[in-house]
Amino acid sequence: MNITAIRPFLYVMAVMLLLVAPMSARALDQRCNDNALTSTPAERFIKHNDGLVFDKATRLEWQMCVTGLLGADCELGEVRYFSWWDAEAEVTVFNNSNGGDTDWRLPDIKELYSIIETACEEPSLNKLVFPNHPLLPAISKSWSSTPSSRYISQAWQIEFQNGLLYTLENDTQLTVRLVRTCDVICQQAYD
Repeated sequence: MNITAIRPFLYVMAVMLLLVAPMSARALDQRCNDNALTSTPAERFIKHNDGLVFDKATRLEWQMCVTGLLGADCELGEVRYFSWWDAEAEVTVFNNSNGGDTDWRLPDIKELYSIIETACEEPSLNKLVFPNHPLLPAISKSWSSTPSSRYISQAWQIEFQNGLLYTLENDTQLTVRLVRTCDVICQQAYD
């Protein structure tokens, strides 16, 4: 049989398999370079029982889970997605409703990049510290508070599937992980 006659059939079959095969963000396995130095070793972080993580290197306190998820492994709830403007508004909503500290904010791009694990991808995070980050390409990105200096309608984000940074249109729906500077009282809780 002629290969050129089979090629369209194989193409159609491959497309059909992609459409019917179930895809899950949890089905992806993290890949790490065992020969690379880790940028976010687990001992750099202290996990708190209430879903918070303290970074001893940057003195920042992070939400362990993206907004919408909770639980010891971020296994409960449903991921919420925000435009950049809605992400900024979510900070106010969170600060007014969490019954605790009111200095949470959307991280700037440098802060957000500080939690990237450069030795790994899918996700490019330390999974012991930040478990269950959504991975499918359309949803693995998180907003920073840093607007684009070049385009007024864009802001910086990180693609946690591979650790790349770039700008996107502000109306794109992405995940959010809030942060705050850990003051002296906050740091005492981790000592």
